[in-house]
Amino acid sequence: MPSEAFSPRKRILVASAPARLPPGLFLAFVLLASVPVACASNSPPQAFASTRDALAELDEFGVLLLGTGLPVEVIPSGREVSPEQARRLLVYFGFLPYSPQHYGPRFVAAELLRAIENHGQSVSRWELSRKVQDYRNLFLLQPDGYLAAALTGRPAVCVGPVEPREDGAGAGRFEMGAFYTRDEDDNWQQVHRRTGAPSP
Repeated sequence: MPSEAFSPRKRILVASAPARLPPGLFLAFVLLASVPVACASNSPPQAFASTRDALAELDEFGVLLLGTGLPVEVIPSGREVSPEQARRLLVYFGFLPYSPQHYGPRFVAAELLRAIENHGQSVSRWELSRKVQDYRNLFLLQPDGYLAAALTGRPAVCVGPVEPREDGAGAGRFEMGAFYTRDEDDNWQQVHRRTGAPSP
């Protein structure tokens, strides 16, 4: 017959007795619980938060200015662009370096900004974004000899080296500073009106 020390009741009491940790081990657990879990769980510093916020708020005109090579913090953020702001942006164009891909967007932006300056009054961003659409299917001859999209500077076709002329510069029958359109058969026509209508 089993002794009382090994009875099932005694076993249950022993198993359910509270476990006691040594004081040193308990203190170690407390210290570990007070330390942050891991460095990886902390959110990284938001180094580009202001830039991301500015980019998220860009309209069509703002994206055009970004394509000119302007830093995002220079692009006006208000609902209108004043003649003073237009003048300041044109000054930036004068000394900021640019790649050939900046040529078309900078040409279009300068045209719109000079119109604000000549108008002498602020123009709404909505109106400027609407005017940007007039250049959507237009191309310009870049200094590197490519006909490229006016709004993005994306090259379409190389027409040859640009050479100086009496009235400016050009390559073949194409002139720098003139807008062109391309039809489905890859025929190019010069555009004389800002609306994108080809010349007769």
